[in-house]
Amino acid sequence: MAFFLFWSLWVGSSMALPAFPFVAVMACLSSCSLLLWPRARHRLISLVYLMVPLALGFWLIHGGFFARLVGSEAVGSRPLWAMGLWLRILSVVSVSQLLLESFPPRRIVKALLNGPAPDGIAYLMASPLLLAEQIKVRIGEIREAQLARGVRVKGSMRERFSSLSALVFPLVLGLLNDLPVRSAALDMKGFGLFSGSSKKKNEEEFLKSSEDSLTEDPPVLSVDRLVLRSSKNGEPVLEVPELTLFPGEWLLVEGGNGSGKSSLAAALSGAVPEHRGGYLEGTVSVTGKDIRPLGCLRLSDKVQWVQQIPGLSMSGCCYSVWDEISFGPGNLSISPEKIELRVERAMDLLGISHLRDRNPIELSGGEAQKTALASSVAMSPRLLILDEAFSRIASADVPVIAAGLKEWSRESGCSVVLLERDGEPFKEFCDQKGFLEGGSLVLDAGDHVRPRLDGAVQGGVSGGRSLLEFRDLGFSWRPEEPSVFDSIGGVVREGERIALVGPNGAGKSTLMRLCSGLISPDSGSIELDGLDVGSMDPELRASRVGFLFQDAERQIFHSTVAEEVLFSLRKEDLSRSEKEARLERALADTGLSGMEKKHPLDLNSAERRMVAVASLAVKDLDMLLLDEPTRDFDSQWMIIFENWLERQRGAVLAVSHDPDFVSRFFPTVWILKNGILTSRRIEMS
Repeated sequence: MAFFLFWSLWVGSSMALPAFPFVAVMACLSSCSLLLWPRARHRLISLVYLMVPLALGFWLIHGGFFARLVGSEAVGSRPLWAMGLWLRILSVVSVSQLLLESFPPRRIVKALLNGPAPDGIAYLMASPLLLAEQIKVRIGEIREAQLARGVRVKGSMRERFSSLSALVFPLVLGLLNDLPVRSAALDMKGFGLFSGSSKKKNEEEFLKSSEDSLTEDPPVLSVDRLVLRSSKNGEPVLEVPELTLFPGEWLLVEGGNGSGKSSLAAALSGAVPEHRGGYLEGTVSVTGKDIRPLGCLRLSDKVQWVQQIPGLSMSGCCYSVWDEISFGPGNLSISPEKIELRVERAMDLLGISHLRDRNPIELSGGEAQKTALASSVAMSPRLLILDEAFSRIASADVPVIAAGLKEWSRESGCSVVLLERDGEPFKEFCDQKGFLEGGSLVLDAGDHVRPRLDGAVQGGVSGGRSLLEFRDLGFSWRPEEPSVFDSIGGVVREGERIALVGPNGAGKSTLMRLCSGLISPDSGSIELDGLDVGSMDPELRASRVGFLFQDAERQIFHSTVAEEVLFSLRKEDLSRSEKEARLERALADTGLSGMEKKHPLDLNSAERRMVAVASLAVKDLDMLLLDEPTRDFDSQWMIIFENWLERQRGAVLAVSHDPDFVSRFFPTVWILKNGILTSRRIEMS
């Protein structure tokens, strides 16, 4: 599409006035095609809105109106020239719209990335379509977060205008914040690994370049006195005295929030300093070669790093799970037959073969995490770094996937570094163990004891007055797709605590969004105290129901912690001193005292989640909807969170993949599986 646009502009700009009839015919044909093509009719209105003011502007400026206004003599050919220019632009816009209707964006992007153009140029030409898709999804997330906090995004013009700042700030800042991570993800997939187009190379050339860049001698990973500093003379952020991993070995590194796990992952993957700032000292070698002068891109066939947020570990260039997983191997210029074998093996290993045609953007958190893992496995690396890469996956699937990965790593000779807050589920698979504390890695830490939480938390009621009730609930994301569920029902009573569990992709987050009124069901009803949830005024709904999203950073609107938390009180009839008192109490309850002036995105994952929790804590809510609330917490933050949650008087409905948290806190469990919702009671000891 970009090539066609450039060609049209070049031809249009080179046309002299004698070619005016040709331009007019081209524009008329394009416009008639828009009218006659049924699927394109909805484009016509936007085209008219765009082209009429543009035509008026060209006519006024280039037609000589302003020249006459200031006393200059108008050139006779200017009106004709202005009309010709307008028709040329109209032809480009019209034909571009037709092109998008005839060839979906996914086909255009795929054609560009697989075409003869160098990868960098191809990505630059495809980026408007890719960015548009990402912005659309991001705006949807922000709008939902605004609705959950009582912003009338579909209210009057004044209300919409007042909500713009809370939309633009997180949109722009989020996109900028994601750029380094997305850049690292593209490098990890070997995008642009070869000079020129990788599609022109054959497998033998790739194997030769791979052998030239890295040797295959053991050990796979060797570290000697590694030190990472944020500045040349700054204090160490990370210290690793010595580390050696042989083919097929697994290393488990445990560490709490802010202990340096992600810094270690970045240092071992070659992402420092290109994608993550800092200065490295010491030696880090993969298969005998120092990685520091190589970087992520030249290491992509040897080292893979799966990051905490699965969406940021993906290429952003693909519209199906199959394409996403095959994208990296395709950049390595291996044969299509071997790519297919790699992709099939990776999907089987992660249990996602049924997702092959799904758009990665539409996956649940657990499904996206499995896809990110499969994408790295398909690259057949020698070193696989997993940075909390199982946190969104259903607990029942974790040991199955880990066992499969262990067998695969033994066969392929791939060493694995697991970075986890709680490594208990993985200890049986690991050959070496260690822990990070204050940025220092201590190996052979068999006696290291992490604080554990035991015993049931008191509280929660059953048999009280019905608060939230849904009946015969049915929902599907698109008419042509199967329903997420067809006819489910449930009741949440005042003060009751209910956990919502089930496999990845079962629709748990969808049900939570329906209960919060952020989306509307296809059938059935959802009522809060007898009022339809979806029809309630957003401010009224937000004053009674609080929603904690799965990705806490996606619901942050402001540049300081204090502003973010106080945003929840903007409509409350409280004095400034009362609001400040609530802010102080909420920050103390959530462990954020002293962080009032910090930027939320500068905090670690647990602290960011607690900022979102504090935004709920400042209000007196009847009900809390919590989507995987404990995923980012180590044991210390878990204690703080549960102490806060225990004091809440309102009902709690929480999605969780943490069986310990569920058994400790929730006497009632809802199980959503295969579109059916069942309930069971747990005896709290």
